[in-house]
Amino acid sequence: MFDHALPETAAADLAATLVVGVHAVVEAVRSRATQHGADAIELGAAEVDLVTACEEVVRIAQGTQLEAVQMLDERRRRVMDDRVDETVLTRSLFAEIALARRVSTPSGETTYALARALAVHPRTHDLLRDGTISQGVAAAVCRETTFASLDDRRLIDAQLAPVLPELSPRRAAQEARRLVLASDPHAAYERVLRARAERAVSLRPELDAMATMTVYAPAEQLVSAFERLDRDASARRADGDPRTIRQITADLAVEALTGVGVKQDGWAHLGVEVGVVMTADTLFTSADAPATLTGYGPVPAELARRLASSEHAWVRRFFTAPDGETLTGSDPRARRFTAAVRRLVQVVDGQCRRPWCDCRIRDIDHVVPYARGGSTSASNAQGACRSDNLVKELPGWAVTGRASPDRTLPSEVRWRTPTGHLHTSRRRGAARVPPPASRGGEGEPESAMESATRSAMESRFAALLSA
Repeated sequence: MFDHALPETAAADLAATLVVGVHAVVEAVRSRATQHGADAIELGAAEVDLVTACEEVVRIAQGTQLEAVQMLDERRRRVMDDRVDETVLTRSLFAEIALARRVSTPSGETTYALARALAVHPRTHDLLRDGTISQGVAAAVCRETTFASLDDRRLIDAQLAPVLPELSPRRAAQEARRLVLASDPHAAYERVLRARAERAVSLRPELDAMATMTVYAPAEQLVSAFERLDRDASARRADGDPRTIRQITADLAVEALTGVGVKQDGWAHLGVEVGVVMTADTLFTSADAPATLTGYGPVPAELARRLASSEHAWVRRFFTAPDGETLTGSDPRARRFTAAVRRLVQVVDGQCRRPWCDCRIRDIDHVVPYARGGSTSASNAQGACRSDNLVKELPGWAVTGRASPDRTLPSEVRWRTPTGHLHTSRRRGAARVPPPASRGGEGEPESAMESATRSAMESRFAALLSA
């Protein structure tokens, strides 16, 4: 099927190899299905074989994908020659790979880095491309040998290849690390010192209004911190605390970071800002439309009301029409019009608007750059992570937006890559910003126009809030 879809290039040959590999796996699973006895088939032997075959196909595809990335990199470098700075070239490639994979730009960068690393680990790449090892194992080897010399990396690749099919990603990383340390112990210590400059903290939203905070820091410091948390949690548990060790450990960590005590039921009186995108009924009554917690995403209406009712919380209110989508007003004392647009983008989108990117918004960006005539208005506003905000300015990239009426965030944003591929990000519904004429400035009273256009219910809510 690829003969007609691709030109006669190395990519076409690679696609043909992929077809052959997948076909061989499918035929093998069909052959094994005829070798099982009746009892084994009754217990699901054929289904287990199919699970194994799917895993092999995934590995073959991943190995082929990484080879395609290598070829893309080589082709782009030949075309660009020395005309483009290395940073500009790779940043563009990260985003193109991410869009092709429908993932975030950092994930595209990870794919690119792994492909480049496997170029000096040919035997490991062969094992992945043959479906013998997982991408996790290949990535573990490449990650552990990142800073070794090219000669050492090739030697480690040859030494590890015979045993890799028997190793898990963690065991593969340990074996690769042992060989790296043995090859140049002093260089390994110098890398330890450099790695400390990369220490950081990240936050990842989880299910049910939970989140995971990750601390990347020197191992001895985090081991010491965890041992203290575990020791203190064990002591409290021994003193009769009804919480589990895991719960107490988590609560102690939050208390240490915030300085606020956590109750045994997991609640704490934190000074929080709750960005609420819902009907006024949901905020003030028992309606069930979900809210949005700024920096996290959608949360149940009951949780939003509980957070909003705390005397320690600052609620930033966004009143919407009954459809829950169109913003008809916002708390006039909280922001000017420009701030309202920025806040609306943060709350409504939450993540970067580049298709399939789930990174946090770092910049409130013009869809069409201001320098190219783009307006500074809601209809030309989008949230972007720092990486994608830079990518859209690179040669060959074009980003456009489509909005309905004025004062509406773009209903869709289109990204065109240097290779001509078009990717579109769409919103579920239009998010409308109130007109600037009806907004007071920071701390200013509402205007007469605002008061006149309010419904009776909204006026009552405004009076309550003012009180």
